[in-house]
Amino acid sequence: MKFLLKKIYSFLVKLIFDSIYGKLKIADHSFFNKNVKTFRIKFFSSSHKEYNIYSTNKVRVYSDNSENLVYIKDKFVLPEISLQLGKNYLIEIEKNSILKTGTKKFLKKKYSGNILSLVQGISAVNNYGHWMLDILPKLCISEKFSNLNDFDGIYLPNIKNNFQKDSLKYFNINPNKYIDGSEINHIYAEKLTIPQHPYWEINKHQFETVANVDQDIISILRNKFLKNSENTTKEKLYIDRSDSKYFHMQIENTEELHKFLKKNNFKILRLSEITFEDQISLFQNAEIVVGAHGAGLCNLIFCHPKTKVIEFSNKEFKCDLFKNICKINNLDYYKYISEKEVPIDRINPDIKVSINKLSELI
Repeated sequence: MKFLLKKIYSFLVKLIFDSIYGKLKIADHSFFNKNVKTFRIKFFSSSHKEYNIYSTNKVRVYSDNSENLVYIKDKFVLPEISLQLGKNYLIEIEKNSILKTGTKKFLKKKYSGNILSLVQGISAVNNYGHWMLDILPKLCISEKFSNLNDFDGIYLPNIKNNFQKDSLKYFNINPNKYIDGSEINHIYAEKLTIPQHPYWEINKHQFETVANVDQDIISILRNKFLKNSENTTKEKLYIDRSDSKYFHMQIENTEELHKFLKKNNFKILRLSEITFEDQISLFQNAEIVVGAHGAGLCNLIFCHPKTKVIEFSNKEFKCDLFKNICKINNLDYYKYISEKEVPIDRINPDIKVSINKLSELI
């Protein structure tokens, strides 16, 4: 009965919003080209990658606060710039669930100027890794295209987390321009500018494509965030992700590991308890960084050449992101793959660290 009532409710909601905004259809190629201008940018003349910047007028943006986001022009959903994810894959526009559900919220804001849109569903709302590897690179792409303060507003996934507020300061943007996408998921803009996502590719898993990190973006982020001054004392860092809300990449023998690390003068850090500026400083001045695969290792962007890095992983997980960041920054990278079987329940720890093997690596 509950399922039936829920289905009837969803149908009635869609009926109401379709009558207000119109039933959604996918724009064809001709409509898209007529209504969306595409610009190409390169960071440097020697850059291997180019990025698209899209510009369009009189458009709505709607997110389901999950894995689907649409740009709508005259009842037509604009492909290429709309987003839909399924099990961490970027999938075809036909599978965007908003086409079926409609825009189930009233417009919350109308903007008369040019809005830079960086929203992409839920992924970068609270996730440090997606913020560092998706949103900040999109800001870099946009900054190459135009002065960020020339935009009348900047539509961001979220602006409440300290790491978001602190990292945005480095771009010297007037905070009054920020639009919080975690609160406002349906807007209309007279003009929209949308940068291409830096690594998502259709029908490819994010863990595969994120590994293709752009060395130019790494270089730009380093130049933007790193300070000239360095500490003379180099630190040994262990990144403890036991505070993560995710169950994967957790250590079974934590007590034994911590005892060994403390004996070898490692700082054991939970990055959620450390300011963004201090995270930069710690990684900038690190001699060695040890930790399981996770968002915190995005800070390897800030390490100096020859820093030793040991990344723990369970035996099933495959992603070369941090290996490739280390290659770009000329870091001394090692991957420790646990021999432990990954638990079927995916809740219990999936990594057991051999202290003898770790001792050999450090």
